[in-house]
Amino acid sequence: MTRLEAAHTQARNSSTPYWSAYAFDVRPGVAVDPAIREFNGSINTIGDTSVFVGTTVGGVTVETRSLAVFLLREPANNQITRMEVYNLERKREYSGYPVYWLSRANNEESLNYLRAIAAAAPLDILSERAVLAIALHDDARVGGMLKNFITTSPNQRIRSSSVYWLGQVGGEQAFLAGIVRNEEEDKKLRRQAAHSIGASRDQTSLATLQDLYNTIKDLEIHRSIVQAAGNIQPSETAFAFLQTVTKTDPDLESRRVAVGQMGHFEGDRTADELIRIYQTETNVDIRRTALRSLAETKSPKAQTRLWELARTEPNNDLRRAAIRVLASSGRDASVDGLIKLYDSEKVVDIRRSILQSLSEIKGTRVEDKLFDVARNDETLELRRQAIRLLGERATKRSLDFLSATAQSPDGTAEVQVQAVRAIGERHSEEIVPLLIKIAKTHPNQLVRKQAMRSLGESGDPRAVEFFREVLTK
Repeated sequence: MTRLEAAHTQARNSSTPYWSAYAFDVRPGVAVDPAIREFNGSINTIGDTSVFVGTTVGGVTVETRSLAVFLLREPANNQITRMEVYNLERKREYSGYPVYWLSRANNEESLNYLRAIAAAAPLDILSERAVLAIALHDDARVGGMLKNFITTSPNQRIRSSSVYWLGQVGGEQAFLAGIVRNEEEDKKLRRQAAHSIGASRDQTSLATLQDLYNTIKDLEIHRSIVQAAGNIQPSETAFAFLQTVTKTDPDLESRRVAVGQMGHFEGDRTADELIRIYQTETNVDIRRTALRSLAETKSPKAQTRLWELARTEPNNDLRRAAIRVLASSGRDASVDGLIKLYDSEKVVDIRRSILQSLSEIKGTRVEDKLFDVARNDETLELRRQAIRLLGERATKRSLDFLSATAQSPDGTAEVQVQAVRAIGERHSEEIVPLLIKIAKTHPNQLVRKQAMRSLGESGDPRAVEFFREVLTK
């Protein structure tokens, strides 16, 4: 506090906000903004702070040990307007404001200071960040402080954030289970408590959730418990529990949630179970969810089955679902496979689905295929769709193509109208002059009308001037 007062004295003569910052003892097993690309675990983001709990792809626990609490203050009254927890190993500009470094605080001093901020904060994001900072401390008192916030605070943001971080601190399964069971408690908090049990690394997490699953009758909470079980670190027992839910739970939505959570368990064994569910289940929503989970397993067997379904599934809704999940990977193999599937497919609706799915993937291979369909496909409806999808791609190649298509002297009127409509939906400086040119010079009245309609919807001053010129002639 002495250092903080000294910083305030130095900053008082300036009209610029300033940061006060201090380091603290960090709890092991957590990382804040680590410099990693691939990660297995959970990520919680509040403001500029992203907290990782989990491992690298190689199974090494990710953690950062050099963290600090940063408080942005107004120089006139020293009021805190923002709080962040920053990784000191990452370079930052701190919004251009000066930083007054207070060195390292001992745990008791830091926790008491943050607790006072959380208690005094209005119902806004600042209180959540104070709770986050408390939860990141390596101190036996953290769990008790979080429980005190949950039981006494009138601030729902503090309570919800405390429930989440209590699961990460660990050792509080019974307390969290009590919240889940409390029928007088807010349902959002009960669901958060179930999630926190599943996200914790306690060995008793699954047993706690199974007990709650067998006793909670409220369907909304019941489903949250199933969801939480899927968030437990993949294990044989967690997978077996989800299998049981998919086979025996009388609630359709709970079974669907369990199928969705199975995608967290990678490998051929999971793929086999999801294929079995897909084959034996009669509910379309559950079968659609099984397709998404199959894609998440990253199993070659799952990929093979998804391609079979994309080609041969008699239910066209499910065929479309298989196509969408195959496209979601964005891999080159998926692009090649979808293009081949489009070329061999006879059903127009399925071809439409393939085009739509392809368009969500970036890359020249997809754009080339859309160009080809827009120019050459024998089905006018598919040509128009390809043009519309090209209009959604913010590339110069696609705009040049749309411009050429709209102004082609021997083009089909319906295709040209669609090209003008696609041009009008883009947001760039060059489209208004192009639309004005088409509106003035195109030989087809329908195309000119569409250009004028698109100009009217643009709200651009150049379009207004064009209309004034036309109306005064």
